Amino acid sequence: MTGTQHNAPVVSLEVADSPIATAIAARLRSSGWAVEPRSHNTTEPRQDPITGLIYEPGLFTDDDAARAGHAGHAVDDLLDFVDKSTPNLRPRADGGARIVVITSRDGLGWPNRPHTAATSGALVAAARSLALQLGPAGITVNVVAALPAEGSPLRDVEPPAGTHLREPVPLTPEPVTAEDIARTVEFFLNDRSGYITGQVLHCCGGASLLSSLSV
Repeated sequence: MTGTQHNAPVVSLEVADSPIATAIAARLRSSGWAVEPRSHNTTEPRQDPITGLIYEPGLFTDDDAARAGHAGHAVDDLLDFVDKSTPNLRPRADGGARIVVITSRDGLGWPNRPHTAATSGALVAAARSLALQLGPAGITVNVVAALPAEGSPLRDVEPPAGTHLREPVPLTPEPVTAEDIARTVEFFLNDRSGYITGQVLHCCGGASLLSSLSV
């Protein structure tokens, strides 16, 4: 493969133009992965099979209204990505393949970001269904649900109208970083995580412990 390390494990990314996507790609390359954008995927047989797929739809912005109607589009895009990539995924006999979907902690519910919450929830449902569908082929599917990297700018605004709610903050001393999210993605891609599938791992410094009714 031109421009990639020979016999390196290959991961294909369908990502938004975001710091998180950049951190994921950098982290994986530093660990010896050959990283390709989705545009390189074809249904033609490959010399080197794809070991992992990553779908990052870009949910970590404050423009919730722009995501109206996005839930169905995001799920369709994920399913299309997986469907077109499946013929080239590493076969079960050789260790299988890993799929990782990036969503937002808002899937647990938050009153002023219903569109982001809906998209996150829909992607989790799709990922769990894919895990059931693809498990027999040796393909795992897991979700990383995160907070916006480096702290959310939304924490500086007033709580949603008519509520006492405040933006959830990490319980850890430092905010979640893009590198934290990248390392969590790498965990699911590792062959040692091959018996984990259909799971949602929150990379949020403990903010997922706060329900949508938190003070």
